[in-house]
Amino acid sequence: MDITKIVEQAVADKIDTQYVSAQFSHVQNVGIVFLCTQDETDQEEDEWVDDKGRHNFIIRLPYDLVKSSPDVRDFMVAIVKERLGETA
Repeated sequence: MDITKIVEQAVADKIDTQYVSAQFSHVQNVGIVFLCTQDETDQEEDEWVDDKGRHNFIIRLPYDLVKSSPDVRDFMVAIVKERLGETA
């Protein structure tokens, strides 16, 4: 699984992509982009399969929640599980 993030600088350290990636090391051919910005008007497509057959997801994290929470890693893992269809 490939995980990247597009986030505001103020919350960048809280979006731990390495932690999430380690929880899903068994998942192949999936890409995740965590998006956490103050601009909530972003209407990008949030799920698609690319020309190589890789299933991609954009997961929008609520900026205010992330900013006020001390640790959002378990929240991030739960959302990925939900999007992949696994039980949380």
